[in-house]
Amino acid sequence: MPKSTKNQIMAALGELLQTKRLDDITVTELVERCSISRQAFYYHFSDLYGVVDYGIQQSMEELKAFNPAEWRTAMERMLTLLRENRTIVLNVYRAYERSYVEHDLRQWATPLVEARVRLTAGRYRVTEDQIGFMAELLTQGLASIVLSWVERGMPSSVIERLDDFDILVEGCLDYTMERLAQKNKG
Repeated sequence: MPKSTKNQIMAALGELLQTKRLDDITVTELVERCSISRQAFYYHFSDLYGVVDYGIQQSMEELKAFNPAEWRTAMERMLTLLRENRTIVLNVYRAYERSYVEHDLRQWATPLVEARVRLTAGRYRVTEDQIGFMAELLTQGLASIVLSWVERGMPSSVIERLDDFDILVEGCLDYTMERLAQKNKG
């Protein structure tokens, strides 16, 4: 029962976000749409941002199903979902501070990017710290690309930028891991 109520609340918020910004929606409006009491809402969530966070977590769960070797497919899937839900994404994004969105974006991207870094790092003698540094650096780059795209209103697919990012990653990871491994020998 609780999970279905949470999903019902999340779905109703999604419907409202088709026409309104998050900061223009009230809990009263949401509970009326769901036909539940305010008490039922507050049993599951502390506020509307909690509903959004729950939705983000649900989306992130989908990524766990991907094999690390499929990191590119997982990123394409998530970016396609963002584009397909453009109105909702923009109505949420415009209610949040950039730093909050950037945090969620990094949380989403870090496991994917780290999986990609580890695929290459497995061929070299590099430290966990070095792997973490490369993953962090590349995650920042990816987050910057996606945030710029969202800030511009998601005017088109971001996949072409993802292609460019993929080329950058492919080209620099082997070179960088090799250099780090040489550094570690010395």
